[in-house]
Amino acid sequence: MKIEKLNENRIRFTFNHSDLQENHIDVHSFMANSIESQSLFLTMLDEAEREIGFVTDNYKLCIEAIALSNGTFIITVTRMEKETLKSTRVQARRKSNLTQNNLLIYQFSNFDDFCNFANFLTISLPNLVEQLSNSNSLYQYQNRFFLVLQDIDGSYTNVLSSAISEFAVCVESSELILNKIKECGKLVTEQAIHK
Repeated sequence: MKIEKLNENRIRFTFNHSDLQENHIDVHSFMANSIESQSLFLTMLDEAEREIGFVTDNYKLCIEAIALSNGTFIITVTRMEKETLKSTRVQARRKSNLTQNNLLIYQFSNFDDFCNFANFLTISLPNLVEQLSNSNSLYQYQNRFFLVLQDIDGSYTNVLSSAISEFAVCVESSELILNKIKECGKLVTEQAIHK
């Protein structure tokens, strides 16, 4: 199992099927939120506190889990700030970000966030890298970086949305934004994500 500190309030656990076997948990009981999987999760949080100082006592946690086809599991834990809890209503929903011409634009706060995303894809989701490699461009506009993805196979959109959510936000009105960043922004590179 690997623990990474993404920022002050967010960590990522990456583990595989053999990590579950070591804890005598099968995939089905893990995904069904069994007593054993809850115990493993609490152990993981304790280990994160010891190794990287990520304290979760007296915080509400947002937990995102992704199961990859290669048997790897990624769990992202976000510690909610107390001020945020008072003013935020949490609502879960699944949303497709595809427009009619399969255009997606994601906004990164800085270039490091984009690099971290590209590195994560290369290591964890090589099939997705292959899918994205012919249809992406990176632009810089107003000190932000925009990854433009076109003609994405719809079967990859949920995996992409889950993977990129830790690094960037999806931009609404993609076609309008694309025209704006092409007109006023700077093309950093075509094929920003490639094999």
